[in-house]
Amino acid sequence: MIGVADIMAVVKVFPEGDEVSLDGITEQVKGKLPQGYKLVRTDKEPIAYGLNALILFITLPEQTEGGTDFLEDTLSSIQGVSHVEVVNITRLGF
Repeated sequence: MIGVADIMAVVKVFPEGDEVSLDGITEQVKGKLPQGYKLVRTDKEPIAYGLNALILFITLPEQTEGGTDFLEDTLSSIQGVSHVEVVNITRLGF
């Protein structure tokens, strides 16, 4: 029997422009994640011409209905975010 596990989603968040604070987006993410979701790590990835994307490592319950749709919608609704892209999904433990 397989036990309940968490999922690690790696999500790339693209800001609307280089004037948008990635730290500000990170703080908003922390405030918007529902119970059971956890921001584990953040990184920044250069895109072009001084513009960086924010890479978020977020755990969520495996049995989340709709997969990462809710997470993507939540992150997309944050002020200053242009769009989001799920880069990777991994099952953690059991």
